Amino acid sequence: MMTSPSSFIEELKDADFFELVCQRDQLLRNIKRFEKKEMAGDRSGKEWKIKPGPDVMYQVNLEYLSALCNMMKGKYNLEYVWGNKTLDQSTGKVEQ
Repeated sequence: MMTSPSSFIEELKDADFFELVCQRDQLLRNIKRFEKKEMAGDRSGKEWKIKPGPDVMYQVNLEYLSALCNMMKGKYNLEYVWGNKTLDQSTGKVEQ
């Protein structure tokens, strides 16, 4: 059973910004993996015998990504633009 985009976001409501970045990156990897196979015309994998199929999961991942990016935008604005956190690029950690 698949989770709705709103339920997906609800599960991440307490995640910090870097956890959201990791989740976004995982979604992007899944999306790109599907696109690479689909563009090559490769539908030979066993995942095509499972419901929902990769084509449906691709669309769901796009929905999740859209909702996640909107959440990240809000969290970044609140905590980093208007708050006192910074993204320390040298360590990849959040400074408070």
